[in-house]
Amino acid sequence: MFWLRALIFAAPLTVTFCAVMLFRQVSRLELPEEGQEMNCVIREPVGLLNPLLPLSGTTREVTDLVFEPLLLRDDELNLVPNIVTGTQARTHVTIRCESEEAAGDSEAKLLSGEYVADGLKLLRVERDGSVLTVMLEGYDPEIPDQLVDGFDPENLGNFLLIKLSVSNSVRESFETFLQGSVEKSQIKMMEYESDQVVNLFAKGDIDLLLRELELYYESNRTLDPRVEEVGIHSHTSFREATVDFRRGVTWHDGQRLTVDDVLFTYRLLTGPGSPLPMAGTFWFAEEIEKVDDYQVRMILRDSPTILMESLEKLPVLPEHILGGAETSEEWMAFFKNPVGNGPYQIVRRRDDGGIVLAANEQFFRGAPKQKAIVYRQVESFESKLLALRSGQIDTIDPDLRFREWTKRNPGMVKQLECRPRFQHFVAWNMDRAPFDRKELRLALARSVDLEAILTNSATEFQVLTKSLFFSGMEYSVKPMALPLYDPRSAENLLEKNGYPFDESKGIRVGPDGKPFLFELLVNETNETQVKLAKALAEHWSAVGVTVEVREMPWLEMLAEHLATREFSAMMLSWEIPLERDRYESWHSQQVELGGGNMWGLRNHLVDELLLDLRYAEDEEEVRQAATGLEAEIAALQPCLFVCDTGRIIWHREDAIEVAKPVGVGEYTRAPMTVGKAGLERVRPWWVRIEKTKAGGQR
Repeated sequence: MFWLRALIFAAPLTVTFCAVMLFRQVSRLELPEEGQEMNCVIREPVGLLNPLLPLSGTTREVTDLVFEPLLLRDDELNLVPNIVTGTQARTHVTIRCESEEAAGDSEAKLLSGEYVADGLKLLRVERDGSVLTVMLEGYDPEIPDQLVDGFDPENLGNFLLIKLSVSNSVRESFETFLQGSVEKSQIKMMEYESDQVVNLFAKGDIDLLLRELELYYESNRTLDPRVEEVGIHSHTSFREATVDFRRGVTWHDGQRLTVDDVLFTYRLLTGPGSPLPMAGTFWFAEEIEKVDDYQVRMILRDSPTILMESLEKLPVLPEHILGGAETSEEWMAFFKNPVGNGPYQIVRRRDDGGIVLAANEQFFRGAPKQKAIVYRQVESFESKLLALRSGQIDTIDPDLRFREWTKRNPGMVKQLECRPRFQHFVAWNMDRAPFDRKELRLALARSVDLEAILTNSATEFQVLTKSLFFSGMEYSVKPMALPLYDPRSAENLLEKNGYPFDESKGIRVGPDGKPFLFELLVNETNETQVKLAKALAEHWSAVGVTVEVREMPWLEMLAEHLATREFSAMMLSWEIPLERDRYESWHSQQVELGGGNMWGLRNHLVDELLLDLRYAEDEEEVRQAATGLEAEIAALQPCLFVCDTGRIIWHREDAIEVAKPVGVGEYTRAPMTVGKAGLERVRPWWVRIEKTKAGGQR
């Protein structure tokens, strides 16, 4: 019985020891005076704060606090100025007149308004000999013709326009051509439209000039030359947009943020080998150049209505720090403790995987009222509860045990569900049988009871996908009509398309007698994806379809299967973007290797709707295009949309409010809520509510 006496004797010591250890755990919170720190308990270490990559959870939250975007979304999800303060759209029209006298007459009539049609706004006119350069507001494609149609025909030059285009720089090869050309006297005027295009205005024996051009460039086929006879033309034009940036924005080290930082990041992300390929995002930009420290000029090859949405997606990095970074180690070191431009700056990394942030007192939108935020891990569950009860924890990134505890102890904490930000889906390779057949893709969709496989975890909730677009967008007005669970209809479609059920084998077989079997690839480190993939496989098994879920490293999955389109089915996730442009994901031209149309969808109507979304200006036109696109994608089923997920966090009841700056030293206070734009909209302005000893608020 010695062990029993020893246990009884040791019990008081054990209780004392445990109490001491609990208080030691709580003391590790290292709290200063009341109200100075907001304490956020996290489950996993804060990772690299890299705005170039899609992030989630606490790492995403901290990154958003450290880096400020060029543009913001207001409470109604409308784009509003931030670091970008505005843009101006202009059209430049170069008009070749018949003579200098005709150019002088035309200039006078332009300035008097005689040549300027209703609806056109003249900004500037310049004359150089017989050539007029006219700048007008806006970049409607019809502006140049509207302007020139107002001229007296006898004042316009009668030239044949020849457009020469090459794949690389055109200037060197064309100037070499001119040195040896016999027919160059036929070229009366010329202009370099871009680095790859030169416009030639010719008179005389054009056939000989064209033949000479063709012969010269036949020996330079690597340039991919194209000679186009446009026709009689007296004018050319190009469109530009100037983008203005806010003055007085600084990096956390005190250096000014200027367009040098913007152009550095733009060139990094749109160039070959980009860590975040954005060339497709700025497909409309021919060239971007610096005007001064706070303005850039974009020469446009096209004029979509989504320019501001493209700028919204462009992060900004400090050129003065990263401009000389050459190794991956240098970049990794920066993203571990980055110098940002946001409302909070990094004080230090904690040994427990957390991080300490301090308010940026120079933040241009106003310094946050909450002066310090500490993210930390607390190992002991009991320590969390003790610190929570004593008011020393403000937010918690929960685990399952904590969630179960909250059910038994209501009233101490409150759950917040952020807006769903990630979408999970199965991508079918439509260039492989049998996924090239719409009815089979539809059968697989109807075989799955999606509501039955959705499961909320401690840190995220799952909802059925209802839209291609971010929830709350004004042009996403009704749920996307995705296929409903209908196993009998699914089985009929499978039978009809040559996949009967073999009773002896208990599976479906194809026309060749082989099992209907396919491999579903999934990222082995993504717990949500793995769980959903296994649940889908079970549902497909119930209708006789055999699915092998193959878990693999994401880099292998990306490089060897997704990038090369060497797969049949793949479980993927993407962050639901805030913009309406979906060209890269669904347009037929994006099927080629390297494009975003990973499923191989080729559909004329979808292509038209995607272009409508890029160019539509009227709100109703945008709404119709968005609704039409969702209807077509739902009907064609290039992928199986499984669910959307959003983040769950908990905060101590009545512990946090929102104090948003509205002027110099002025703040508006409001309860912490999730609006249409999500918690990201208000997170920088969370403030820990201080309590007086009597229990009231200070």
